[in-house]
Amino acid sequence: MLDIQRMNPNYFHPLQPEFEMNTRYYVEQKERNRENQSTFLFYQFKMNEGFANPISVIPDGCIDILFCCDEQQPTANVCGSVLQSKSINLKAGYEYFGVRFLPKQETQNLNCPMSEMIEREVPLTDMISTGAAASEKIVNEHDFHKRIKLFKQMIGSAIFASGNSSPSIIKYSLNKIYLSKGNITINQLADETGYSTRYLRKQFEENIGISPKLFSQIVRFQYSLYMLLKDHDYSIKDIIVENGYYDQAHLINEFKKFGNLTPNTISKRMVISI
Repeated sequence: MLDIQRMNPNYFHPLQPEFEMNTRYYVEQKERNRENQSTFLFYQFKMNEGFANPISVIPDGCIDILFCCDEQQPTANVCGSVLQSKSINLKAGYEYFGVRFLPKQETQNLNCPMSEMIEREVPLTDMISTGAAASEKIVNEHDFHKRIKLFKQMIGSAIFASGNSSPSIIKYSLNKIYLSKGNITINQLADETGYSTRYLRKQFEENIGISPKLFSQIVRFQYSLYMLLKDHDYSIKDIIVENGYYDQAHLINEFKKFGNLTPNTISKRMVISI
């Protein structure tokens, strides 16, 4: 069985495999915010010279802030989760710095709520007043750890509130979804919270942007992907059992639905890239 602490949302963050597979290098660092007990994934990668193919991003239920470190034409965008695999064009030969966070971590001072960020990409300057100055400093800095420090000083403190304003039903439901690895139904959530399924669905759509059922499916897909790519001791059968799939066909269909690839294809691509 999996170590539940290791797979707890405080220790686990959804993956974007092609950031690692199709880049010259990739580094990441997780940090815990002691004030609101949230975890951020900081990462950095560099696109290969002459790389003309788009990078695919997959559903992860998260929001990313992604900086293109082109000193002549820098960009910084707030990117919401996609609902199926989507190709994005990144500049060949350039470095990218990003921050990924889960939806339970409030962004009270952004001009756009998280529920409206699904499948959207918005310039950081449209979201916070300090966006332009912060982006310039982060792009002009070349050290990964110093970029993290700049982000926390100039952006993190401005947009991530110390408290969490999500309704208690959302906070509770998200924790249950993460701890169950997406294996919980809306009826079970309704029974545990004492609210109707209709009310629960409405709260999710208002605060997260998608239904609890779809969000749970994305979480399960991401946990399965993590086991497939990061925990090589687990077989396909283990992944099916641990993540509550009916059978191998069910697992494959969900990988195709969200990642547009089978588990076997993703695993082989990851091995080849390494």
